[in-house]
Order: sequence, then C-alpha cells, then structure tokens
Amino acid sequence: MATIALKGMRFHSFHGYYTEEQSVGNNYEIDVTIVTNISMHDLQDDLHNTINYEMVYKICKTQMEIPRHLIETVAHEILQGIRSKIEIAGTCKVSIRKLNPLLGGLVDHALIEIEN
Repeated sequence: MATIALKGMRFHSFHGYYTEEQSVGNNYEIDVTIVTNISMHDLQDDLHNTINYEMVYKICKTQMEIPRHLIETVAHEILQGIRSKIEIAGTCKVSIRKLNPLLGGLVDHALIEIEN
C-alpha cells in the first residue's frame, strides 16, 4: 500500500451559509490523502501507473470555484470527483479547513473530514 497526499492546498472561495460569507469569501485549506495499492513492479516510472496528483488538484480547484452553503457539501463533491475520475483501490480522505471563520471570536479554523 502507498499513501499519496496533497496537503495545504489553499483557495479563496465564497462558501458559507450567511450573506457576508458569500460576498466576502474566506480562505480555505484542503488536504487529500489517498491510500491505495501501487505495484512497484508495474510502476515503471510511468505516471499512468500511479495517482496523478495534478488531477486531484484540478478537481479540488474546480469544486472550490462553485459557491455552496456548506463545506461538507464541497468535501463530498471533491471526494465524488476524485472517485469518478481516478481509479482508486483503497481509501480517499478529504479535509477542508475554513480559516478564521466569522464566529465573533478568535477561531483558527473550522474542519470537515470525510473518507471512503
């Protein structure tokens, strides 16, 4: 088994339930971790025999450009996009951190993690 991950992808997006969040936007960080079986014998230094993390990034970027009310929905859509475009014989976990959420006090981030 191998773990392939993109950590700390950063986006400014307009997700949020409240009007202010939708108009001002917020900063987000995304981590995607994929655990899958990669045969070192079959790898042969060929990108087609592993997980193309450029494709993972593009899926995340595309979903972050679509405003939604809940980051739970965004995480789910990223996970579904990865599953539909990349063949994974293993697990995929998506973590989204909404940095400094507007809650009336100091909060580092709100977090959603989903895995399947």
